[in-house]
Amino acid sequence: MPVACVWELTLKCNMRCIHCGSTAGRPRDNELSIDECLKVADDLLEMGSRQITFIGGEIFLYPGWEKIARRLSDGGAQVNIITNAYHLGKDQMDQINYAHLCNVGISLDGMEEKHNYIRNSPDSFKRVLKAFRMLREEKIPIGVVTSLLNINYMDLERMYSLLVENGISVWQIQLATAMGKMGENRDLILDPARIPQITSFIRRMRGRQEMNVYAGDDIGYYDENEMYLRGRPGTIAVWRGCQAGLKALGIDSAGNVKGCESLYSDEFIEGNLRQESLKEIWCKEGNFAYNRNFDLNQLVGRCAGCDKGQLCRGGCRGSCYFTTGSSFENPYCCYPGRKAVPV
Repeated sequence: MPVACVWELTLKCNMRCIHCGSTAGRPRDNELSIDECLKVADDLLEMGSRQITFIGGEIFLYPGWEKIARRLSDGGAQVNIITNAYHLGKDQMDQINYAHLCNVGISLDGMEEKHNYIRNSPDSFKRVLKAFRMLREEKIPIGVVTSLLNINYMDLERMYSLLVENGISVWQIQLATAMGKMGENRDLILDPARIPQITSFIRRMRGRQEMNVYAGDDIGYYDENEMYLRGRPGTIAVWRGCQAGLKALGIDSAGNVKGCESLYSDEFIEGNLRQESLKEIWCKEGNFAYNRNFDLNQLVGRCAGCDKGQLCRGGCRGSCYFTTGSSFENPYCCYPGRKAVPV
């Protein structure tokens, strides 16, 4: 069942970030209405979804998002949002409180100079710090999501101190994938040779137990730090393959269903919610075949023949597809003995 769902409510956005995977800005002409979204929310609950993340575009630009979130939270799901926080004010705080969110996730992609450059905004960093203060005053848990490029990874140490000072409860560190705007800026993609440095950093910061730090699904795999990158704090966990179409689900603002919203290509659309129910799409034979029908022989290039192949399955499917052109070859693996290759 789709335990976790990432749901893009709108493509409308108030920023023009250089790494935007969805090339957000204008809303789609055919975005789902509130009533349609409430029906989808009910379907998610019926199918056992328990972790729902709302994204955009910019989530606050979808009027009534809080009603959909409240329907889900009242149904027992943990709901959070990811926002750039640029226009976070009293109205948005009222919406957040009404929605009964488990946390508010804010995108922060470096210290002031780097963040503002990536976000194409001279004051975005200050707006984020203001949002931190507002949420702390309301005692709302705050998460931060950071996307790594070759120009901001060196800010991680200072960012850690900043986030601890601001009482951040969760920090997810992920890669900026070469889709959307980032696909037009491939020179900014993080060098795979940097990944061991990133996994070492995440392990060290988790060990401090001052904040919950997590590696995104596209970081790893199987180096000496792997057991300390994922899972609940204080536990040992390892990467066990992409969960898109197995336990994870993605929905875009036009009602297209994919295994993951990081698979931002029409090639991965399995159906549309205006034409079929969520259950019909999820249960249809042949859908999500890249994971449901995975075979070791599908691994190619530097992933072919790997002794971790049955467990890893090539790592993050989106990271594979948008960097190598294959869904089954991952350039970001740092398994010992496997050399990083340029992307």
